Amino acid sequence: MARKENAKEMITVFYDQGTDTLTFSFTERPCPALAEEAADEVWVRYDPETRRVITTDILNFSHRVRAAFGESLTYTERNDPDVLESLHGLPL
Repeated sequence: MARKENAKEMITVFYDQGTDTLTFSFTERPCPALAEEAADEVWVRYDPETRRVITTDILNFSHRVRAAFGESLTYTERNDPDVLESLHGLPL
């Protein structure tokens, strides 16, 4: 499928700690869509006419990360000066 060269792509990512859900949104504002489970606990909402993906939700996200990378994996903001200094020279 060819892309329009002048089309702006909008991707936002939101993590809801209460539901442990990571959501990727591909539109500026919510719009009607159909939802299908694309994989185990991975839901895709799309426009049924254009088949354009509106959002993708990954349920139980922190459990999946721990299962894939182990319990010792932690997240650190990239704007922490001490962490940034320790990462000097690494591709971010």
